[in-house]
Amino acid sequence: MASSAAAQDHGNFKLLKSFPIGYAPITVSKWRSEKTGLTVVLGSHQAPITNGYFAIASEIFDDTGRPHTLEHLVFLGSKQYPYKGVLDQLANRAGSNGTNAWTANDHTAYTISTAGSEGFLKMLPVYVDHILHPTITDAGFVTEVYHINGAGEDAGVVYSEMQARENTAGDLMALEGQRSLYPPGSAYRSETGGLMHKLRVLTAQQIRDYHAEYYQPYNLCLVIDGAVPISELFDVLNNEIDPMIIANKSGSEPIIPVDWKRPFVQTTTAESISISKPITKTVEFMEEDESVGEVSITYLGPPPTDYRTNLAISVLDSYLTQSATSPLSKEFIEIPKPLCTAFSFYASDRVNKNEISVYISDVPARHLEDIAGLFQKKLQKIVNEEGIDMERMKRILRKDQRKLLEYMESRATEVLSDAIIGDFLYGKVDGKELPLAFNDMEDYSVLHSYTAEEWLALLDKYFVSAPSVTIVGKPSAALSVKIEKDERERITRRKEELGEEKLKALEATLESAKKESEISPPKEMITGFPITDPSGLTWVPVETAINNAVNDNVKSDGGEVQRLVDADGHRLPYQTHFSHVESNFVVVVALFDTIDVPVHLKPYLTIFQNSLFSLGVKRADGTILSHEQTVNELEDLTVSQSAHFEFKGNFAEVMAITLKVEKDQYEQAVAWLRDLVAGAIFDSKRLSVIVAKLAQELPTEKRDGSTIATAWANNLTYDASKSSSQACELLNRLEFIPRVAEMLEKEPNVVTEKMEELRKHLLDPRKMRVAVQGNILGLQKPLSVLARSFLPIDEALPLAPLSTSQQTLTSLGKSPSKKCVIIPMPAIEGSYATFFATGPSGHSHPDLPALRLAASLLNALESYLWKSIRGSGLAYGAHVMVYPEAGLVGFNVYRSPNAMLAYEAAGKIMDGLVDGSVELDQDLVDGARSSMTYDYARRSETVLGAAGTAYLNEVLKGLGKNADQDLLKSLPGVTLGQVRDVISRYFSPLFKSETSIGAVTVSTSKADEVEAGLRELGFETERKELPVLQGDDESAHGSDVDMSGSESGSEVER
Repeated sequence: MASSAAAQDHGNFKLLKSFPIGYAPITVSKWRSEKTGLTVVLGSHQAPITNGYFAIASEIFDDTGRPHTLEHLVFLGSKQYPYKGVLDQLANRAGSNGTNAWTANDHTAYTISTAGSEGFLKMLPVYVDHILHPTITDAGFVTEVYHINGAGEDAGVVYSEMQARENTAGDLMALEGQRSLYPPGSAYRSETGGLMHKLRVLTAQQIRDYHAEYYQPYNLCLVIDGAVPISELFDVLNNEIDPMIIANKSGSEPIIPVDWKRPFVQTTTAESISISKPITKTVEFMEEDESVGEVSITYLGPPPTDYRTNLAISVLDSYLTQSATSPLSKEFIEIPKPLCTAFSFYASDRVNKNEISVYISDVPARHLEDIAGLFQKKLQKIVNEEGIDMERMKRILRKDQRKLLEYMESRATEVLSDAIIGDFLYGKVDGKELPLAFNDMEDYSVLHSYTAEEWLALLDKYFVSAPSVTIVGKPSAALSVKIEKDERERITRRKEELGEEKLKALEATLESAKKESEISPPKEMITGFPITDPSGLTWVPVETAINNAVNDNVKSDGGEVQRLVDADGHRLPYQTHFSHVESNFVVVVALFDTIDVPVHLKPYLTIFQNSLFSLGVKRADGTILSHEQTVNELEDLTVSQSAHFEFKGNFAEVMAITLKVEKDQYEQAVAWLRDLVAGAIFDSKRLSVIVAKLAQELPTEKRDGSTIATAWANNLTYDASKSSSQACELLNRLEFIPRVAEMLEKEPNVVTEKMEELRKHLLDPRKMRVAVQGNILGLQKPLSVLARSFLPIDEALPLAPLSTSQQTLTSLGKSPSKKCVIIPMPAIEGSYATFFATGPSGHSHPDLPALRLAASLLNALESYLWKSIRGSGLAYGAHVMVYPEAGLVGFNVYRSPNAMLAYEAAGKIMDGLVDGSVELDQDLVDGARSSMTYDYARRSETVLGAAGTAYLNEVLKGLGKNADQDLLKSLPGVTLGQVRDVISRYFSPLFKSETSIGAVTVSTSKADEVEAGLRELGFETERKELPVLQGDDESAHGSDVDMSGSESGSEVER
């Protein structure tokens, strides 16, 4: 949405740059206030959601974690709103689901998203006041950052968060890499999240001093995107925000102090660095299984504002790693005994030279010391002998371009915020370099003209001839024992040193801080803030059409799209649904209900879904393609492809196989979907390679406390003999995958026969549905395309009812009671939990509006669970869940020192809400209702997201296309009495042992304490040990590291 009002000055704010993005309907404009130095960048486009990213350049030269601790304290109150929780309560009323933030190595970003722009603009001055004028009280520091409790233990939200992270492989390796790469005097050496021993001596005053130095308007950039009226935005900026900032400044102060140094750019961090010779260091991390580890290799890249070269390096990354036919995959992964399971390249913006990091996952112990050398030799071989496969390179370039265009439809806010924050940190203040950040399509055109020699020169310059820093992450069972022992002894010594009286005093200090933090704001501060009206929200328009199967009676819109389908001249013997939206892409989905797949075949579905896009194929015309040809052709056709259980988080027994392509490739997508499901060649040698990789990836999940807790709770609840998705769950895969790997070695024909048998059951037309989403009106005869290019089904058979998770419940799942599994895990510090109880059954159950509102109320930031659990330091996160398809409700605890205590505290809150001892606050309910507007708008924020939601609601749930909007319309009619009633009938039993079941993962040192507490609550507990995965020295097992959401492993989120 280009606005004529955008490209001009507005009051104090002088326009620095305004330009349209050439490949998306978005105009980017940058302004800076002449009075305060505040920077504002707007990405103007049509969207139902308005997003804000408010970035501070947060430079720090030590490991105290002041950027991260300050990030947390900002949310506890401001000069105009000096009460904890006000920001999030108001955000909920503004049509948001609360606020959030993250701290990376070079910036802190505060975020908010609202349904529409009205609530966003009302929240903007409130949020900026919290950022620039926070209260930062001693009491807030005690509860949110760090304290010693009455038992002599360390606690606090930030401290607990970093305790769970500090000794993980990713964090340890990242910090060692930073220390090795950057000299003293560089802020990039720092752990911005805070190391535990530094957090223990940090003070509130140090944080206040840091805020005074860095949290200034001239070091703040407001990044906004969505359909925001320009005039209304600048009314708020000129009449509320700038005057508020000026009122808090001394009249004699200049806009920007003469001694101000722009972080990173004008400080000692800006001094150029180089790697004079290769560096290799080893760090140990806690892990019982010492058979596999991780390796990272870091190089220095071009400057952050050399966008074209950085893009070229990104393309090289795709060339080297993308798909099973990439050079690195073929050499290291797609072999009988893989040397790793993944190569992941990450580029991080830095002031002079970007970091380019290569993360190598799941490396067998015997290869930890040599995998970096083998990787380097492969790159040398490409440069000196093999050269660049220019056909593959052209294919990669085309796909990367398609993905960029798709991102601008589906993830525009991420693209905008990443580029704009990077420019704010490292680009010119006048905005002249900002357009270059969005010049990708022109850059791609230049890259298309690169010769093989130019690509090789680039690879040689930045990787082959460039020295690097290699960090080897080595698992250590002994380290786990040592850390546990040292921590226990440290706490014992402290308790002895403090003595009983001092411990009582510390507990009293904590209780006093809690009381101060819990002071409620004046009622009018909340009620005076208007609630966003959902009726004013603009939803993405979707029009539907249906080709019904026999005995099927789905009703569509009956409009132009239905007329197009009806005029096609073909009727298909299976259900096909069309969702029309204005998009450059088409999504074709085949959904197969797997509930009737025989028990002995269900586990093989995990192999089917993981091999589908990388097997040889016999095409419908009889052409045989090798697995490499299949991979290459799909790479050249699709934007994305997937095969997984569930559709948009619902219907767990459905396997959805999806191809997303450009809209003029619809028929090719349909033909390929047919050939993949019906023509895949189950070659035992190829399957052996795929299964070997799956086996190596298992410990990735096996080391994750949250994953294991959920897996065990699911294992109690769902019957793997009835549920295909449960048969493919982690606990079953831990046993099945190693067994099938052995079968492929000794009895390969048995496996291939089972795969063929599985396919026959899967392709039952009575259990199949097809959905097409995208620009349907731009397709020529969409039914005819399916008739000639999809599965050749002649006989019209009745469509079987869609299965539900409720059909797969165990006896405990049907009647939850008493059972709780405890899983001690040496690799984690803290605990995680998942509990289930009986809930309403079916998507049209009359209790659902009130129950969903109750869940939104309980889960809201600064609401009941947040205050009682996170606010008390009992867990980093806790929330309730509603599963109408299974007829269950759930409760989840994340990163807790003792999940039992968090569970117990939640139960007390439920009891209080039911008996009236805890007030059911109408203002909080109103905020939750408004927040739900955002939640449902978010599901349909993008055009294809809206199309998928329309299909889910209209066909799979049978509720009608506009079910989400109808639910929101019903919420004003839900009374406090109804909310209390559903809490009493559904959520309260979740916290009674007689009516619930669950699973808890816990560090080995805390297992006895947690188990004893659960028994006191009435649970019959049982300890479970995870199976030990066997393998020789050349096999690899997995990793608990995912750096994709991290800035060199140091990004921390609220």
